Amino acid sequence: MKYGIVKNSLVNRVLWLFFWICIGNGVLANPLTAKERDSLLNLPLFKNEHLLKIELKTDLTTLINDIAEKRDYHESDLLVLNEGAEQVQLSVKVKTRGNFRRRKQNCNFPPLRFKIPAREAKGTEFEGQSKLKYVSHCQSFIEDYEQHTIEEYLIYKMYNLVSDHSYRARLAQVSFIDTNTSDTIKKFGFFLEDKDDVALRNGKQILNYKNMKQYEILRENMVMLSLFQLMIGNADWDVGRLHNIDIMSVSDHSIPVVVPYDFDWSGIINHSYFTLSPKIAPDAKYKRLYKGMRWSQEELQQAFANFNELKPTFLELLNGCEYLKETNRYKLLGYIEEFYHLINTRKDVKEVIEKKAPKIPKTR
Repeated sequence: MKYGIVKNSLVNRVLWLFFWICIGNGVLANPLTAKERDSLLNLPLFKNEHLLKIELKTDLTTLINDIAEKRDYHESDLLVLNEGAEQVQLSVKVKTRGNFRRRKQNCNFPPLRFKIPAREAKGTEFEGQSKLKYVSHCQSFIEDYEQHTIEEYLIYKMYNLVSDHSYRARLAQVSFIDTNTSDTIKKFGFFLEDKDDVALRNGKQILNYKNMKQYEILRENMVMLSLFQLMIGNADWDVGRLHNIDIMSVSDHSIPVVVPYDFDWSGIINHSYFTLSPKIAPDAKYKRLYKGMRWSQEELQQAFANFNELKPTFLELLNGCEYLKETNRYKLLGYIEEFYHLINTRKDVKEVIEKKAPKIPKTR
């Protein structure tokens, strides 16, 4: 795949500056052709699909306990271990992040944010990356949580098949080594593409506008997203509140698109830390809850056709993940099959999607 930003050369710095000047003027007059953008953004971290194996050496106890509102970056050494390549060590900075997962009562190992030095990263898997989110395993001593992390990674990969307006993810197996005790925790997790890179590779900018309505979003994008969230059983999103949603547009005056993230509260995963929101019915924990609008019959039928076409690729993705346990794989496959039964059954579509969905207001 493409994507990322090379900021090491003078030429690319000029292009980057020009891009943001255009954004500041409210118009995204991107000087790059699609071919040039692909070349700029064709960086290894999210281009490559194989498992990324790394070691992270740091004062681990201090890092994972630094979870207050004001947190520091911690100096760390990152070693890339992948076979067939020369081992490379980077001096990186890492800090804890997140809200729900940062709390000790929810996770004993919080998600992380990495700062990558551009000069050291050149020629490595992290070339062109300056800041990255890392989604951790949450609980170090309960095996299900590591499997759930892989499941969330696969949801990101599935949504990549739905839309280019999506976060790319790279599965990693990280050995966290405490420099004081040499204690090691080896777990699966994944890196997430920076949101500015998601916007750039789609020729757009991030809009921090709250109170937008679903019917103000580019229709095909919004219909597919609302159905995807139904497919995975995720009700933990809201366009108007910018909750687990990014909004992007070519300019302030263009029709925006939405990009979802944070799928860990999805029913398809069924995390044991799932707590009920007062806005969700008490019996909704194990049920799909449709949060989209009452789209037209034509729009829904086109979206259903799109999903039916994607089904073999979804199943191939899930079946092809060698790091999933069979029980977890069957769980995911079964949940997906239930969705396909729903959208291909007129009675279920009417009951689950159309009946309770709010109507789109008529425009004057």
